[in-house]
Amino acid sequence: MNLKILLLFSFVSLVSIHAKDANLEPRTVYAVTWNAGEEEPPSSLTELLGQISSYDVNPDIVIIGLQEMTMNPTSALLKKNKWTKEIDEVLESNNNYVKVKSESLLGMLLNVYVKVKYQQKLEQEKAMTIMTGKGGKFGNKGAVIVTFQLNNQWFCIVNSHLPAHDGKLPERIRDYKLIDAKREKVCNKPSDYIFWLGDLNFRLMDETNYNADKILGLINQNKFGDLLQKDELTDSKNKGSVFTGFTEESIKFAPTFKLKKGKGEYKLERRPAWTDRVLYKSETSKK
Repeated sequence: MNLKILLLFSFVSLVSIHAKDANLEPRTVYAVTWNAGEEEPPSSLTELLGQISSYDVNPDIVIIGLQEMTMNPTSALLKKNKWTKEIDEVLESNNNYVKVKSESLLGMLLNVYVKVKYQQKLEQEKAMTIMTGKGGKFGNKGAVIVTFQLNNQWFCIVNSHLPAHDGKLPERIRDYKLIDAKREKVCNKPSDYIFWLGDLNFRLMDETNYNADKILGLINQNKFGDLLQKDELTDSKNKGSVFTGFTEESIKFAPTFKLKKGKGEYKLERRPAWTDRVLYKSETSKK
């Protein structure tokens, strides 16, 4: 099977899966990751969830991964229910989709939906959470995982929030490896498709020569290629430290971190970077 990803806008990837095997139907997967910054759900989630006719897509599977819905444990369940209710109203209101699973960990939420016509083909839906914050004792960082079988194909979905800040690359790699090791215990091995998304928090290397002002200048000139040469995730992946075997489509949009809420301007107290990512891979020959 071939996978083709089209980046629709900053935090969204659309994955079209075209079946070559006569026994497999084509699949379209829409995956979105968004750091909510402890905000309430916006008045409309239609565009974020890919339900716009101008996209000319009708995804079979919709994956929504949120981070930082809240940082307060006492409001975590309330925020999960509020966000899920708003998402459900977009995806389930017209009986188009049914929820596979909804799982959360403090500010992280992972909701997965499939078209109603596939409901009877769903099997073995499972979920787990992994805390990595404060030495594995707090859920501000970590991952939420959902796995399921659809028409004899295994899907493994990971929404993770890795350690923040410049200079914390070793901690990000450490947490990635911890999550990946535990992921293999809940997800079928091998899985036909693994989607890993989230606020992965990888920054740009070379802080001395690439300060916030220089990065902003390159952004304004649309010189994303120059900046991507300094991308920690790409560099670490090429070295085999993280995401071995995963694919990430070409990034052709500006860094997604860190923006002023509602203004589209960067907060230059932090160096801009591509912290929000979507990657995928297959562990079988169905690719």
